[in-house]
Amino acid sequence: MCIAAPAKILEINNNIATCDFGGVKQEAKLDLVEADIGNYVLIHSGYAIEVLTEEAAKETIDTWNDLLQELDEE
Repeated sequence: MCIAAPAKILEINNNIATCDFGGVKQEAKLDLVEADIGNYVLIHSGYAIEVLTEEAAKETIDTWNDLLQELDEE
């Protein structure tokens, strides 16, 4: 199974984006998508693989947060 996580692009330098994963910053290559600062993207294995709408990104983030909360309660 592959997991891609949503992140917001904070800055771009030489086609490498610094992205925010809920407070954690990580770099991702933009070779596979056309994205700008402020866009949300799905990140997998260090690459942005899809540009998301803000609404879709927030729904996905909320789902992740719900799952993490459920796992914490077990």
